[in-house]
Amino acid sequence: MNSRVLAALAASVLGLAGCSSSSSANQKVPATFATQVAQVCASNLARYPTIGSFPYSNFNPHDPSASQLPAVGAYFAGNQRSIQPFESALTALGEPSTDANSWNNVKTLVVSFYGNAIAQKNAALASNVSAFVSLVKQNQTLTNQLKAAATRAGISVTGPCANEF
Repeated sequence: MNSRVLAALAASVLGLAGCSSSSSANQKVPATFATQVAQVCASNLARYPTIGSFPYSNFNPHDPSASQLPAVGAYFAGNQRSIQPFESALTALGEPSTDANSWNNVKTLVVSFYGNAIAQKNAALASNVSAFVSLVKQNQTLTNQLKAAATRAGISVTGPCANEF
């Protein structure tokens, strides 16, 4: 499995409806708020470190073998972060003084992203190839939407939040 595919799968473990920001393209959350978001991401990463290595080096998430999926699901289960503490920590930040709409969009996408990860794990554990492939495709769309929304809001997707978004 190439590192990009593995990273996408890992992100879904660590883990959207099509939402768009209604804020001005020039308006972003304050830099101090974006720093606080990065601190929440870093804290979540420290709380839920990755456990073990992915079980298949040549796994193709777009054409998986049903016999491989239970091991993939078990890996996902062992590495799955809980959304509740992360969502609570993000919500505890409150509303930024600017661009609250974009921030709320990011939070909504984060919850959907984590929900997709749970569904992928469950599909893999059930050896449901068609559901798993569909969820992998949805995850790619959600990841793109989330990274775009965070970038528009002025939240870095290259720091600690790269592994959360």
